[in-house]
Amino acid sequence: MDLSSLPLELLQQIADCVETVHRPSLYAFSLTSKACHNASMFLIFQHIDITVDHREKLRHDVEGLFEALSRLDSARHVQRISIKGALRLNAKKTDSDGKDTCKTEYDLENILDDEEPMPLSRHYVVYDEPVIKKSSEEDMAWAPVVSLLQAIPHLKDLIYECQSQFPPSLLRALHEKHPHCRLHHLTFRFRTLLWGVPYPYEMELATSPSLYKVKVACAFRDSDGDDDFNSEAIMELSSGLAPNLKEVIGLGIFAFRSSRYFSRVESWHGLPGFTGEALGSLTSLSLKGSSSPANLQEWARHINFSCLQHLTLGSELSGETMDWVVQNHSFPRLRTLSVRLTRGDMAGESPHYSQNAVSFFQLFEPLEQLFVHGPMDSHILDTILSHHGQKLKKLALHPTESPFAYDNGRNRRDIPMEFTKDHILQVQAQCPLLEELAITVKRDMSSASEAERYRCFRKMRKLQSLFLILDCSNWRVLRDSTYNPQFDGEDQLEGPRRGLKRGTFKETLINCAVDEMLARSIWKFTSYKETGRRLERLKLWTRGGDKFGDSTSSSSIYTFTKCLSRSWLIERVPREDRDDITVRELGKHERESREGLKTLREIIQMNELSDDPKDMIQIEEKLYDAPSTWGTDKRYKVTATVGKEGVVISGYIKQCFNQAQ
Repeated sequence: MDLSSLPLELLQQIADCVETVHRPSLYAFSLTSKACHNASMFLIFQHIDITVDHREKLRHDVEGLFEALSRLDSARHVQRISIKGALRLNAKKTDSDGKDTCKTEYDLENILDDEEPMPLSRHYVVYDEPVIKKSSEEDMAWAPVVSLLQAIPHLKDLIYECQSQFPPSLLRALHEKHPHCRLHHLTFRFRTLLWGVPYPYEMELATSPSLYKVKVACAFRDSDGDDDFNSEAIMELSSGLAPNLKEVIGLGIFAFRSSRYFSRVESWHGLPGFTGEALGSLTSLSLKGSSSPANLQEWARHINFSCLQHLTLGSELSGETMDWVVQNHSFPRLRTLSVRLTRGDMAGESPHYSQNAVSFFQLFEPLEQLFVHGPMDSHILDTILSHHGQKLKKLALHPTESPFAYDNGRNRRDIPMEFTKDHILQVQAQCPLLEELAITVKRDMSSASEAERYRCFRKMRKLQSLFLILDCSNWRVLRDSTYNPQFDGEDQLEGPRRGLKRGTFKETLINCAVDEMLARSIWKFTSYKETGRRLERLKLWTRGGDKFGDSTSSSSIYTFTKCLSRSWLIERVPREDRDDITVRELGKHERESREGLKTLREIIQMNELSDDPKDMIQIEEKLYDAPSTWGTDKRYKVTATVGKEGVVISGYIKQCFNQAQ
């Protein structure tokens, strides 16, 4: 049947399916016929992205948008506009240009998706520039975007993630032309709270009926020594001062150099109009970064937790805080929970931590999405799966422990929980609706047991997206007094740091060496399904190779393991008649920029800061068969070619998987 002969409504449904599965194919679909073109226009133009740079480029880009919208009669289709970047009044380059340098530096942008890098520590100044004025040169530079908003008849959402201040002319256009449009202000900040009464335009923006969502950075004190009251101000806005504010993201910043200032914190006098008599009705609250239990209690005085549908508590809840939440609050409407936990035992033992965590997860009605980061044990896992498993569609489990091996006069012995084959099968059995899963898998030199753990994911019938955190750490080295592996010859000698044998370090390097061949092998193990939906996406994050049970960091070990470690994204090509995949290394550009064209040996020799480079090179020479190859024993042989790409690992770890299969 010719597609052009189908009714428009049916073609629109087909276009919607194509856009959901693979948006680039939507453009190809729109070119097949005039009928398909008409059916696709709504999806192509419903969301427009604008990246702001300098004034002239902004004008040129918006003129191009006007031309396209006019020629295709598509202004009526636009429902969402996203604005990113940073507006400069001339074309001169700046140092940042609005980029998130934290994510770029640590290669996390593609690995963690929309997650905020932790910890959120950086230079931060509250009053970094004067508040933008109406009809100023900067405000007038936004005239092209104002004209665009006036030409669009049905705008529903404006997502503002630009590093420049939100212009008064744009706010006025929203109020006049799109009074029901929701403003998502993702770079919101008060700059004049220390003045007693904030600048009038800041209050106009903060209390605007258009304001629907804000993301705001907050610090106890900024890098100039000024107290920051943005956290208090956002709480008061959430209590009803901002009448339509429903979603808040608070990023707790630890400002560089703020500890230099020990002046008394000024008292907070409150925003104009705040009475404290009402509780706000936020539907989404996300608290990330540096915070304290008292911060959560303050939020409880400003908003009604029973209205929340999405909650992120990223400031590490202790057992005591979880117990306070259980005793004082309920969350009947909550569907999504993301939480970072801590034993909170720096000042003393926390014998009830596991019991507190179990009660905490039982407090909530069965959730659709749950993300847990922190200390776990089998009791906590059992509670999560038995209480929430039947309804879960998204689940993330990332066990961690405090990196500090010595606290308050005692040695820590806690080791992060390792998920066994039985644990993964338990997830499979108790989470029948699971579509997305992120979970830690312990690397074990591609052994048969490691391969079996990958094979378990095949049984998850509805699983479409899998994120495996490949854990190469070995906390037993310093935290398990019974750990004493035996090796032959020089491998039994102490390696590049105290308590670490050379043989153990070799095994760590093998675990870190996740090359494309091994990534493809893991894909084959996890993606093959006889029944159920196909796995569409596999992400592999290799990390932890320099972690041995304490907080100290060896520069040579860190650099060596970082050089070897690779992270990958494997996606299925969206065609039912083929089984092709695309494989992409994540963070490759940043890694190559960091390493340049140095070989492994050159990188090791450069690191003489805290380790004996001779020790590292001796181990490295044992791993190298020749200047261009690297080998270990016969069972786990890996070769690494040193060339323009840095270190390209092309090995035979895959053989172990083939044997296990």
